[in-house]
Amino acid sequence: MKLNTKTRTLAVGTLSIALLAGSGVAAASAVVQANGSAGAVYMYDAADGSALDAPGYSYGWDDQVVGSPDGVDPMVDFSCPVGTTNVYTFATTPGTELGGTNGWKAFSPNSLTATGGVLLPNTTPSGQINGTGPAIKAAGGTYSLGFACTINNGVTTVAAYYRTATITAGTGAYTLSRNDATVVVPPVVPGPQNGTVALAPTTTGAVNGVLALTVPAGAAASFGTPSLVNNKSTTTGTLGNITVNDGRVLTSEGWNLSATVADFKNSTDATNIISKSQLGVAPKLVVAGTSATGVTAAAVQVAGAASGTYNFASGSAANTVGDSVLNADLTFVAPQDKAAGTYTSTMTLTVVSK
Repeated sequence: MKLNTKTRTLAVGTLSIALLAGSGVAAASAVVQANGSAGAVYMYDAADGSALDAPGYSYGWDDQVVGSPDGVDPMVDFSCPVGTTNVYTFATTPGTELGGTNGWKAFSPNSLTATGGVLLPNTTPSGQINGTGPAIKAAGGTYSLGFACTINNGVTTVAAYYRTATITAGTGAYTLSRNDATVVVPPVVPGPQNGTVALAPTTTGAVNGVLALTVPAGAAASFGTPSLVNNKSTTTGTLGNITVNDGRVLTSEGWNLSATVADFKNSTDATNIISKSQLGVAPKLVVAGTSATGVTAAAVQVAGAASGTYNFASGSAANTVGDSVLNADLTFVAPQDKAAGTYTSTMTLTVVSK
């Protein structure tokens, strides 16, 4: 960039302020121009930094002119794409701005700033020292004046900023097209999209089921080996799982389950009887397999004081639809005067609706 002493002082002084205040690179403000330029280029006098963009302003071929992306501040960097390695100013025919050093009519090397931008590119036509600058002056016509961000030593252009110039043949005096505000709006990435789908399923009424009790066929309680507790024969065991199923989904009345135990008879002497009160029963709810709620196991019947018929469990109204799996811990205590042996009985379970 060709700058006189006064201009260099302006550049250094203003750039220092810009660095203290923040970045001077105008990457986000670039507005693609109608002529294809990657952004607006505002012209300033290289000697004193004054703006030269008055409508119809006539530039001399040798006038020292520098560019800025900002219409107020000349000391703002142009932005180059990441990876840019070289910068060149150029004068070329419209449509060849991206042609690089092999396509421009005239050009001159420039430089990148430490932040990868371009500051005060000198677009003076006479400053384009490579190529056919004198021929442009002699022939006049329409040209593009600006600079390019390049790679491959200027052969490949990755971005170009320029103004369209109308040059007078012979004198080289020229005017520039105005910057415009034609914005290339990036495609809008849509956010979440909403739509509605009508839903209208048809239903049919549920059928009220029944209340049922399931006891496995051939069910038999399981007892262990008897032992003497307080010198009385004591045998413990379990009843085995039974299931109350309440399918009354419409009425949900609830239910009561009761148990009735018969007296125990010696298996070899039916006249030898032990009272049903000697069977202790502790009902319990089995969580595995139970889907109903609101089910409560009844109180424990103590061996030696158990009644013959008693509550086993209950299900509250409106909560007991589904299966309720129940079991019980058993304790059989034989009186001391009863002969040793096996005594048999039955427990009858009955479920009724509340």
